[in-house]
Amino acid sequence: MSTFLLLLFLAGGLSALIPFQEVVKIIIVLFTIPAILFAGVKVSQNPSIWQLTEESITITFPHKEISYPLTEINYIQSLTRSGGALYVIHFHKKSPARYWRNKLFQNEDDNESLHQALSSAKVEYYKF
Repeated sequence: MSTFLLLLFLAGGLSALIPFQEVVKIIIVLFTIPAILFAGVKVSQNPSIWQLTEESITITFPHKEISYPLTEINYIQSLTRSGGALYVIHFHKKSPARYWRNKLFQNEDDNESLHQALSSAKVEYYKF
């Protein structure tokens, strides 16, 4: 979101330097919004790899790795949204952890395999 706003303000600032009428500048900025959205989504991507074993679930990001033992997890929810899926891991004694999986401008992944693995795991799994 911050990338989108930064690029939008940058496009607005650059259009102010163009020696055209204000209407033309507004039209230029409006036509650059799809490119700004695309660039904002591409820059803010944070791909993850999910691995499920009998003892734990491990989520690997490009710069960090998080592992949760299944004994600490109460249940996992998958909430499908139009732009992706929100995974919420509810723990017995801690506050929930939330992970967003963005589908916009990305290749197909093994999300269905993750759903099947979570359904057959020892932890309760709910897909909404």
